[in-house]
Amino acid sequence: MISSTDILRAIIISIFFQSINGLIIGECKEPNEWKTWLNVHRPTAIGEFELVPHYQKIFAGQPFICSKPTGLEVKTVNDLEPSTTGDTFRFTFNEGFLCLNQIIFPKKKKCTDYKIKFCCPT
Repeated sequence: MISSTDILRAIIISIFFQSINGLIIGECKEPNEWKTWLNVHRPTAIGEFELVPHYQKIFAGQPFICSKPTGLEVKTVNDLEPSTTGDTFRFTFNEGFLCLNQIIFPKKKKCTDYKIKFCCPT
């Protein structure tokens, strides 16, 4: 029989891993490092976009961005993995993160708010 302690431990582990794991493309090995989370765009009637070229343009030369990231990570602003939201999205190195409301079912659902971070050479 499963004890209430085991159930609580499983819930805590589940919450912990959801809060630290997003969707990652590429990799981030030393001496590269993950930079800070960025969230400039908010969901609109069209969708939610955390675009790599946009960040590289508006934050060029800043220490939390780079022109050639080795990895990108995205998750919701509430620290959930994108796959848990029901959103339909695309996430690529060249574009970044794109979620269009029109391809989510049911149609009246808006994309969740997301944040992105870059892995950059140190």
